[in-house]
Amino acid sequence: MIIMFVRHGEAKNDKLTKFGKLQCKLAVKDKEKFKFAKIYSSPANRCVKTARYFQNKYKIPLDILYNLKERELLKTANPQNEHEQEWYDNYLNPEYSSKDPEGCKEYLTRNFVEFKKIIDEHLDSQENAIIVAHSGTLYALAAYVNGIAKGKNITWLRIANCSKVYFEIPDKVK
Repeated sequence: MIIMFVRHGEAKNDKLTKFGKLQCKLAVKDKEKFKFAKIYSSPANRCVKTARYFQNKYKIPLDILYNLKERELLKTANPQNEHEQEWYDNYLNPEYSSKDPEGCKEYLTRNFVEFKKIIDEHLDSQENAIIVAHSGTLYALAAYVNGIAKGKNITWLRIANCSKVYFEIPDKVK
């Protein structure tokens, strides 16, 4: 099974910009060597709009999944107190738990639940799927597929808008 991850197109105020729409058009023009059975999207408008470009190309169903939403962040760029500083220091620590704002452990857990559902739906039939979401979701998907080394922070994967990353899902992930 293949999961194609697509980061949403460039956006401003959660709406695709003119350039973001062009990125989407170019991304769907690529000739794929895989067929896809379904698209899953974050509920963010920029993700749903990006997913619609792929839906129109492949003529396949689109599911919008709340748990693929973007990670909650600090309300300000600079930590304002001890709790915020602790959260900031543990942003990529998969063992760090926090409710407000969401800790890395909570973020990974909610994404892992969705990934498992997607894989369970498609693995036996070897159907491929597309996930359209945020760069943080790519980070979580990579951690899900490749595992997390004990006592290590996860390396953040950065990709440009409308870039694609392919994951081959082995039977052991199920």
